[in-house]
Amino acid sequence: MEYFGQQWDAFLVYLSAAPPNWIHFFLFVGAFMENIIPPIPGDTLIVFGAYLAGIGVIEVVPTYFAMWVGSAAGCLTVYTVAYATGREFFLRLEARFFDESHLATAESWFERYGSHVVLFNRFLPTVRAFVGIVAGIIHMHPVRMTLYVAIGTFLWNSLLVYFGLKVGENWQIVVDVLRLYNQTLLILAATGAAIYFGWKYTQRTRAKSNDGDSGESPEDS
Repeated sequence: MEYFGQQWDAFLVYLSAAPPNWIHFFLFVGAFMENIIPPIPGDTLIVFGAYLAGIGVIEVVPTYFAMWVGSAAGCLTVYTVAYATGREFFLRLEARFFDESHLATAESWFERYGSHVVLFNRFLPTVRAFVGIVAGIIHMHPVRMTLYVAIGTFLWNSLLVYFGLKVGENWQIVVDVLRLYNQTLLILAATGAAIYFGWKYTQRTRAKSNDGDSGESPEDS
């Protein structure tokens, strides 16, 4: 993990010295790939991009646009694959690439809140990459999906860019706050999902028990 951190820091140093067009390209790719490979720290890259824009290395508008389009396109790509392949395709990948519990958590949110989960998926740590998968699996309408993703990524990226511009050279503070936010919300989400699935299991068990009691004949009693 320490090695990855060192390599990441070296990459950020390299990125800050690259030509503006290359910086925009890497920001786009980072925002895009975070949806496909969740361990990629896409939020850190967005905050760092905002910092570079704030000190004049790159311009704010094209920087923001590159990151916004990258985030939205990545989510919609995952959605499209899930729409075409279904749940079983991702379950086959589970052992190698991701934890199935994250997929189950995203599914529980869809059961409780419907498609509005997509609107706020960028605010959901770790499992937000799986929101696009679930939306594709349940065949959420493409137009609504595109609209919700565009709005959600716009809101989240705007927040990150705003703070990245405000704190300047102290941009790492924003990253530290994001890390704490992600850890806290992930614990709350996992707890909520466990309670929800436990409640659903209890309801099913109780319903089966009631069905069994109602099916008992007078002679049996």
